[in-house]
Amino acid sequence: MAKTFVEKYGTRWSSDQSDLEIEMYCIRRGGKWRPYPKDPRECGAGLSHHYEAVRKILWPHLDQHRWNDLCRDAMLHNKISVLMGPGSSGKTHTAAWVRLVEYYCFPEETCVLVSSTDIRGLQLRVWGEIKMLHDLAKASYPDLPGHLIDSRMCITTDDLDEQETRDLRKGIIGVPCVQNGTYIGLGKYAGIKQKRMRLIADEAQFMGKAFLSAFANLDKNPDFQATVLGNPNDILDPLGKAAEPIDGWGQHLEPKETCTWRTRFMNGICVNLIGTDSPNFDFPSDQPTRFPYLISKEKIDNTLSFFPKDSTEYYSQCVGAMKIGTLMRRVITRDMVIQFGAREDVIWANANRVKIFALDAAYGGDRCVGGHGEFGLDIDQRSVLKLFPPEIVPIIVRGDITPEEQIAQWVKVYCERLGIPPENAFHDSTGRGTLGTALAREWSALCNPVEFGGAATPRPVSLDLYIYDPKLKKKRLKRCDEHYDRFVTELWWSVRLCTESRQLRGMTEEVMDEMAMREWDKVKENKIKIETKKEMKERVGRSPDLGDWASIVVEGARRRGFQIAKLGTAENGTDGGLLDALEKLQDQMRGINRSHALTHS
Repeated sequence: MAKTFVEKYGTRWSSDQSDLEIEMYCIRRGGKWRPYPKDPRECGAGLSHHYEAVRKILWPHLDQHRWNDLCRDAMLHNKISVLMGPGSSGKTHTAAWVRLVEYYCFPEETCVLVSSTDIRGLQLRVWGEIKMLHDLAKASYPDLPGHLIDSRMCITTDDLDEQETRDLRKGIIGVPCVQNGTYIGLGKYAGIKQKRMRLIADEAQFMGKAFLSAFANLDKNPDFQATVLGNPNDILDPLGKAAEPIDGWGQHLEPKETCTWRTRFMNGICVNLIGTDSPNFDFPSDQPTRFPYLISKEKIDNTLSFFPKDSTEYYSQCVGAMKIGTLMRRVITRDMVIQFGAREDVIWANANRVKIFALDAAYGGDRCVGGHGEFGLDIDQRSVLKLFPPEIVPIIVRGDITPEEQIAQWVKVYCERLGIPPENAFHDSTGRGTLGTALAREWSALCNPVEFGGAATPRPVSLDLYIYDPKLKKKRLKRCDEHYDRFVTELWWSVRLCTESRQLRGMTEEVMDEMAMREWDKVKENKIKIETKKEMKERVGRSPDLGDWASIVVEGARRRGFQIAKLGTAENGTDGGLLDALEKLQDQMRGINRSHALTHS
């Protein structure tokens, strides 16, 4: 019997080939191809079409909607795709079926890492979705590749007994990034080599700060793609960094509708699914909810019954957009640091500089951070403070020496190596009275304690912030105790003022991130208040040790003669800055009014 053929996608297929085989072949050819190098004809309908066709064959019960299409295309055509949105937006589902289809098409050369916070998170979310879809597909098409080993959370290509060694480079592997409360990340998998390396990073907003650094090692594979999933929480967590627009979050308006943009991280793409723009709202409101698993009016109303519209819970679960307005309430922002050159180096005018050592002491949980800075005049004769990268002080549990003594010995060695005298060494003494004793015993009693608690000082806030004193009946510099609620706020805000006045240099990425995480607000008498360390740890999951260290450097420099002064004062050559300018304008206005006033003879 003669073999028969059918025409489809611009080429001929054997009539005994199934629709699934045809679609998978088209995917292997890249979605579109030419029959011969010089043939002007083009075969295939594109990757998006063929992936969708395979999905309909394997899982005909699944719905198609615009969110699914948008996320699918972002994953197929970009090395890095960030799918960010509210809960119940289908991000996990789309990522699961797209990578599962790809594995079926390339089972011998594909490794898919599927990461989430912990084993429970994997089972409930992305790994659970992949496992469910794989079982359904294999039930209808048993010849599909992949052997599920649920105990090891993997699907392998090799058909071997449980006891034998499988090649986990070929398959799908579930990776819990947090074990026993400790973040371990993707370190043990970052060295895997495979032709097609894929990563689905679920719940990225809860990952450790080093999570994105693993992408560099995975990118060494010939063909690497990563999909980052999560609900927006903070611009400085891994999800916020992966989704950051090229021009920064500060220039990004909160979207009202679903949208996409290019990202600063590895030139990827972010798909921001906005809950109030759900596909469920594409249909008349008097009809039943079309997609019950997607966010709907019922879920939004239910959330609003517990949380107000401006709450973090509403934004995260119902809107799905990064709340950019919170940037206005951060001690420092990335845009501020870049704008005022705080990450740049400095060219000194001469060798007359003062070195300051700072220590944020901690043991038994938080990091113990030590390091130094130096201030002097730059080539523009501006007083500048440069920060050098801080170090984590190693503390070992020993019976013959206390943690305080270990810290004191480390500080002595560090400072003597750099020629920093003890009177220029400053350390956090909050609740750590024995550290001062250890420093005095191991090195010198001239070291300076900095007590974070207590009231703000009567020092001037800066050299250009004036107020009118009704008692003295003249303007004077505003005092810190009039501007801040307590001393720790004064310490941290001084770093901001130093940055805004272009007097800070050498700030590292890590220090900038921690400074930018801390929020502030206005309280009674219009004073500035930063959130407590406990509040910040509960919100972002870590202590601001590097930020505390930077604030101690600035405080030590101020005590040794460094003055924070806004550029506007120096450029204007006045001692009153804006207040003087306003007074001059007021005098001019009085003169104009007098010249036009009517006179009576």
